[in-house]
Amino acid sequence: MEQSKYLRLAREARAEDNSESAKLYYQKVREEDPENGEAKFFYAYYALYEGTNAELPGRFADLCKGLKGTLSLIKNSLESKEEQLKMIGEVVGAFVPETWANNVYMNRKNREKKVGNQYVQIFSVNTIKTCMKTGMQAIRDLGDEIVKLYGADPEAKRLAAVAWKEYVSLAQKMYAYAPKGEAETYAAKVKEVDPSYEMPKKAGCISLANSKK
Repeated sequence: MEQSKYLRLAREARAEDNSESAKLYYQKVREEDPENGEAKFFYAYYALYEGTNAELPGRFADLCKGLKGTLSLIKNSLESKEEQLKMIGEVVGAFVPETWANNVYMNRKNREKKVGNQYVQIFSVNTIKTCMKTGMQAIRDLGDEIVKLYGADPEAKRLAAVAWKEYVSLAQKMYAYAPKGEAETYAAKVKEVDPSYEMPKKAGCISLANSKK
C-alpha cells in the first residue's frame, strides 16, 4: 500500500520528537484521509497542551474518548495485521503514560504562583480527580479493546498487557479511583501474558489518593 507524503513526513517528525511539525502533517493526513486512525489519534495527542489551561481537561477527555474509534479505524484499514499492530503499539506507547503526565502537569501548575500565602489554583481538585479517573478507565479499556479486536494474537496480548500494567500501577496509587478488586483482576490478566510480572504494592500518591468515591 502506497504511503502518503504527509504520513511519511508526520512519522519522520514524530521520530524526531518534533511535535509542531508532526501535528501539522497529521492534520494534512486527516484532510486527505479522514478515516486514518493514526492521524486521528496523533493530531489530538499533539494538540493536547495547546490553548488555555481551561481547555486542557476537555481536550484530555476527548483524547480518551477517541481511543476506541482510533483502534477501529486502524483495524479496518488496508494495512496488514502486522502493520496495524505496529501502529497500535505506537498509540499505546504514546497514550499510556499520558494520564500520569497530565496529573503531574496539573498539580505542578497549581503550585507555580502564589498570592500572599496562597497558591493560585489553576485546576480544581474535582477537575484533577475527574481527569485521573477518566484516564485510568481509558488505559484499562484500551487493553480490553485491543484483545477484543485481535483475540489471542501474541503481539496484541503483549500490547494489552502494557496498558493493563499501567492501569494496575495507577490503581495502586489512586486506590480510591478504581473499583474494589479490579487492580487484582487486571494484574492476573497481565500475569497470564507476562509470568514474571509482580503486582506493585498499594501506596499513597500526590493527588487525592485517600479521597472517597
